[in-house]
Amino acid sequence: MAALTPEGSAAAAHRSPAAVPTKTGVMMVPEAPGQDEGRDEAATSEGNNTTLREQILALYHKGEADAILSLICTFTKDETHPQPWDPLLLWVQPQHCCLAALAAHVRGAHLSAVASVGCGTGLLEWLLQAVTGLPVVGYEVNAEWWTSKYAPPTFIPLTYADPDAPPPAVPPTHALMCCYFNNGPVFRQYVAAYKGAALLIIGATSGDRHTDPHPLDYVDRDSWRLTLTHRISPHDLLAGYLRHPPKARQQHGQHPPP
Repeated sequence: MAALTPEGSAAAAHRSPAAVPTKTGVMMVPEAPGQDEGRDEAATSEGNNTTLREQILALYHKGEADAILSLICTFTKDETHPQPWDPLLLWVQPQHCCLAALAAHVRGAHLSAVASVGCGTGLLEWLLQAVTGLPVVGYEVNAEWWTSKYAPPTFIPLTYADPDAPPPAVPPTHALMCCYFNNGPVFRQYVAAYKGAALLIIGATSGDRHTDPHPLDYVDRDSWRLTLTHRISPHDLLAGYLRHPPKARQQHGQHPPP
């Protein structure tokens, strides 16, 4: 099983149930010529989301992560905003406190980076890296889609896993993270192969949304202990887990859900 490193890329794995990582590990796919122009055309065809994408992309190109978070805040606090949020850019709408809690969990486990499974556009991962300085690697599948003119813009270089093989090994120096993942069996494959100390799961907790894994799926499951919960919104939760040392595993009882 090939190990992935953050050199030159931030990798992602899939969110959709159709996506499954591979035997051959990872293949790097360069950006297609003219891809940005094609994506601009795709955004133009999406009506109300056009201005939002243009604003976020302009701020991204200037490296203004704080300004993007401020823009996100206008959507989280005002549901009557005349322009809808664009979930294809990012399912959750984080603030500084969310990114700080995430980074503190990783550094508290003495890990040096994050591996994000199913990062999609990588906007969350870019914000995390820009705001906290924590390196992020992302995993995705379906390079043909993500390099097409129909795909939303990407904010980090993507490393693609082969969906027909076992997932690539996440380095033990990285925390394993997923955000709005929707394929529990594949995520469990990642967890089974992972030798590191920290998990991070961001997902839905309300009945009108569904993510697999659920943020609380690993409460005292196997060797994992829930040590962090951070409410991102009334619908979204960040849950952080640390791996039990062998002796500690015998000493701890059921950890109550938040």
